[in-house]
Amino acid sequence: TDVDIRVVSCDARRRVGAFEVGLGTVEVHQQVTGYQRKEAMSGESLGVTPLDLPRSTLTTRAFWYQVPDSLLVTAGVDRTEAPGALHAAEHAGIGVLPLFTICDRWDVGGVSTLHQADLGGPAIVIYDGYQGGAGVAELGYEAADRHVATTASVIEACPCAEGCPSCVQSPKCGNGNEPLHKAGALALLRAALI
Repeated sequence: TDVDIRVVSCDARRRVGAFEVGLGTVEVHQQVTGYQRKEAMSGESLGVTPLDLPRSTLTTRAFWYQVPDSLLVTAGVDRTEAPGALHAAEHAGIGVLPLFTICDRWDVGGVSTLHQADLGGPAIVIYDGYQGGAGVAELGYEAADRHVATTASVIEACPCAEGCPSCVQSPKCGNGNEPLHKAGALALLRAALI
């Protein structure tokens, strides 16, 4: 799945550590480009089948974390690891979001990118999965400081080495949980909170 987000409006912003957190209306453009078949018993990939489907647009509410380039440097996350670190932090953040909002992880979506055009740099965007929004973004924005700290704690507490469904993998990832960089996500979140 290819997902692109356009920030339509920013209604509020504030600092949470080194992050600038925003809240506003977004357009989520999504296009399913194919599907992967797997062997049921082993999980081994049997190949990817491309699809030519129309693009859909969802106008909804979102909150986002703008990540200064300098924070990536401070966290020791190089540019090759940054997409995986942002992606892992996004997944973990969505996974813990129900602790702060009245939602299920399936009620929200997310996009992480090294360059979000409307925000001018690296960003993690978490959006309501419903047309017009359902109030989840507002609650996430209000809890952003606790959300970031809890996300870091969950990643740090997980005993896996590279990332697993308990910390940074997502069952609904349209990119097959690639790339993910668990250590980079933790370093980035910890550096943001110093």
